[in-house]
Amino acid sequence: MEILPKLYRAARHAYSNSAAAKDGPLMEIDLMRHSKALLILCPDMLTAWNSRKMVLPVNYDFTKLKDELQLCALILSYSPKNESTWSHRRWVIKKVSEHNQDVSELIERESVLVKEIAEKSKMNYRAWRHRCWLIPYMTREQVLNELKKSTRWNELHVADNCCFHYRRSLLLALLDSCHVEDTEDSLDRKSEVHLLWKEELTWNEMLIRRYQGRESLWIHRRFLSQWWVKFLLSSEETECAAGTSLVDLFLAQEIYLLSDCLNAPADEFGEACVQTELAALYILWISKQVPAVKLKLEKRLHSVGSLEDVLARACPLLKAEQGHALQHTYRVTDETTTYGYLVL
Repeated sequence: MEILPKLYRAARHAYSNSAAAKDGPLMEIDLMRHSKALLILCPDMLTAWNSRKMVLPVNYDFTKLKDELQLCALILSYSPKNESTWSHRRWVIKKVSEHNQDVSELIERESVLVKEIAEKSKMNYRAWRHRCWLIPYMTREQVLNELKKSTRWNELHVADNCCFHYRRSLLLALLDSCHVEDTEDSLDRKSEVHLLWKEELTWNEMLIRRYQGRESLWIHRRFLSQWWVKFLLSSEETECAAGTSLVDLFLAQEIYLLSDCLNAPADEFGEACVQTELAALYILWISKQVPAVKLKLEKRLHSVGSLEDVLARACPLLKAEQGHALQHTYRVTDETTTYGYLVL
């Protein structure tokens, strides 16, 4: 640690001299060498990264770009949240994709790298954002494979919203791939996505029941439910054999989940209380985000009480401040409901 400041000053001095030198092959070699030493010591030096960007595109060399990826991997091994390094890595991948259309193997290795870094560095938003950035470069088979492989990882990291955001990005990519011409292949893709969405809802409910009070799981369910309800509403076959719409059946399942959360026994860690609050706010969120199901939802809620009663039961602290919340609601959102403040 005592020698690092001296090393940094020496590397910065050498880099400055090479950057100020006249153009030429030797200057480029020195600039790349000295900038590498400087970045290993201080990866936040954007000027050094930009110098490398100026030299590398002169003559496309895949070997040099692979070395650049190795340099980034080295820096990320001890500085996994360094935004400059992640940004430079994306620049390199973009350059490779411009000259080599088949980057599936490279993308596969990138996904493995992000997974390893995420395991060592918890809640690493920058690593997961990089993984989301890779999705447009993936084939449909790779997206499906990533969705399958990430299932186990998510089950072991239920409090990390970043990994669930990655799954949402994968699901949206699959939805976009369905927006092609109405062919037999597109119909098969749509059917596959609908089945995946239904399985995702079932899997998410299993995690919610197993791990109480995890907000990331309820956020993921909001995303899944919003699209699923809209899909059921727009579907041509919304009536089942019993005469009840599929939307009503789905809402009944969500009310049943809410009822189980409301009636869950208290625990010493207070997770059941947090679970109850998250479940009530989830139901409120559905009524606000999908107005078409609000009346149906309120009818279904009779088994557990009105929406206002459910919120008061799930959030007793907010009930004591109901007057202040109501005033704040009128002032900020001009809502006329006592629970409008909670939506904020």
